[in-house]
Amino acid sequence: MSRDELSALFGEGPRLPWDLRPVLRLDPPAPSVDVAWQLRGGDTVHVEIRNDGLVPLRLERLELVAELDLPAVGGWFWIQGRYMQMDTLVRAFGAPPEQGFDGRYRKPVEGGVRYVSRELAVLSLPGQPAPCLLIGSLDPTRFFTDLAVDVDEEERRLRTLRVMVSLEGTQLAPGERLVLPELLILTGDDGWELAERYADRVASRLRARRRAAAPTAWCSWYELYGDVSEAAVLANLDVIVRRRLPIDVVQIDDGYQSVTGDWLVPNAKFPSGMAALARRIREAGKTPGLWLAPLVVAEGSSTYREDADALLRTPDGHPYLVDTWLGRCAVLDVTTPAGAARLAAVIRAAVHEWGYPYLKLDALAFAAVPAGRVRYHEPGTTALSHLRRALEIIRDAAGDEAFLLACTCHFGPAIGLVDAMRVGPDTAARWAQGTEPSVKRALQLSLLRGWMHRRWWWNDPDSLVVRDQGSTLTAAELRAQVAGIALAGGLTSAGDDLSRLSREREELVRFLMPPTGVAARPLDLSDAPVPRIWRARLDAERSLVSVIQWDDAPAWVVPEEILAPGEIAYDPLRREVVGKGDVLLEPHDAALWQTASPGPTPRVVGDSGHVAFARLAHEQVSGRLRVRNESGGSRTVAIESRGRILEVEIPPRRRYWFD
Repeated sequence: MSRDELSALFGEGPRLPWDLRPVLRLDPPAPSVDVAWQLRGGDTVHVEIRNDGLVPLRLERLELVAELDLPAVGGWFWIQGRYMQMDTLVRAFGAPPEQGFDGRYRKPVEGGVRYVSRELAVLSLPGQPAPCLLIGSLDPTRFFTDLAVDVDEEERRLRTLRVMVSLEGTQLAPGERLVLPELLILTGDDGWELAERYADRVASRLRARRRAAAPTAWCSWYELYGDVSEAAVLANLDVIVRRRLPIDVVQIDDGYQSVTGDWLVPNAKFPSGMAALARRIREAGKTPGLWLAPLVVAEGSSTYREDADALLRTPDGHPYLVDTWLGRCAVLDVTTPAGAARLAAVIRAAVHEWGYPYLKLDALAFAAVPAGRVRYHEPGTTALSHLRRALEIIRDAAGDEAFLLACTCHFGPAIGLVDAMRVGPDTAARWAQGTEPSVKRALQLSLLRGWMHRRWWWNDPDSLVVRDQGSTLTAAELRAQVAGIALAGGLTSAGDDLSRLSREREELVRFLMPPTGVAARPLDLSDAPVPRIWRARLDAERSLVSVIQWDDAPAWVVPEEILAPGEIAYDPLRREVVGKGDVLLEPHDAALWQTASPGPTPRVVGDSGHVAFARLAHEQVSGRLRVRNESGGSRTVAIESRGRILEVEIPPRRRYWFD
């Protein structure tokens, strides 16, 4: 069907920003269907589908396609993934293929290439009056929405812009109407600001949970992995208490359960039982935390054998099975009474009977299965609506006060139900290894999702890993890791076996806890594929500024080109004032600067003890500055006084005066 024929059938609708004139395409085509769309409030596209025929219809996909012929040279496309492992990056048109990304966002099409973003995308073309265009789904809780651009093989011309909504075989009875999730369309000069505006709109609609603060945590996974034991947890608890580490939660990760799916039966490494261990943690003044993958069930588990009615089925009635890092597993169907009851019982037991009010919920994405591949007990269920229903059951069973951290979870269905979200893939004690867990990959994806932070939840960039043993991270790579986590500003956890951690590396844990709560913004979003320069504004006078050298070569940095006029900068990781000379970054290195705008003296302008001066009491008293180190470790403090910068080492619990 030609564009003119489609326009005659559906109508072109109102004109959109950038003079876009999309047409609607319904799959499968149906003459009895009426598809209407309109622009509401100047920025919101509303689409309705009505079955005017006499027989039911099965709808698979709706597309809005804008045919274009625009120069792509100098433009870019900010690509989003819909859960933590899916790539997010800035694709500069015409650039070589990106390294270290999984590439699922790139699809060959006839005569060119298609780049696909999920739920949200920002397109920038220099020839437009407002160079940035954002399109995003305002309710990403039922249908998958893909945003795509097609370019020619040389990526010199932009051919089409399309929105693709997967309807997953939704049934539409005669006379019935389907209202699709509304699309937000914004234009402006700053793509990052547009993403923040989008996040605010979605947060308002889905009533995002916005906790004022997030706990710090120790996580057993990133050194102990599946070898975690009751003895190891207690040994780390002892270090946390004895060394006065600023850690609130002791979180036991994968490895305590007897079998995946039999979550309420611990293995022999936890002889006292999980409730008794939680009690020990509470008695030490800390919050017990527990990892669960409550929606997957291993084939060999008793739950699989004895609770068959709770499992998701294929169209021919067999249990739906999926290969996961936890083994071959079935998935709970929470639209069945048995599946919902099973899920609620596990969560209630973990939180209210065992005593773990902090849950790290993993492998959630495996429950988001498109309806065409499975047979949900409740008709009309889609992949995203099933996952959201599961999260609603979890929140109800856990209670409003429980802290829920989602992991391997589609972002949209979790908004309003979880308190924190892993926004990047797993880290590891190495810089990079393709798409395998690594510091570089975890940080790159986490930083580019900073627009979500404290709008939808607290972002979790994954744990800090700073141990000496079993690590290939260089000193430069450690600096980059610390800088990246500091810039994320989100949930902060330590992933090492603290009982084996040196005091020097322990200071890096203290440095990042508690988090600043402020996510950094890139200086230039078009610095593809992941920007190098970031700034987090802590308040009106102070910022964190960082330059991260993602590449395998050294690079020179010119501070005067990055800092504001008169701004003072201190590098707490190198314990030195940033001068006027250039700074050399090693491969995989970072410069992290605490910056202060011009102000009265004497005052603190830098601190190696904490990224945002926590546990450092400092106040003006009769024109003098009183500074006290209230932490358990020594720290270097930079003081501006009478036009000079003093660097002073302050031992624990000591107080100094400065004129």
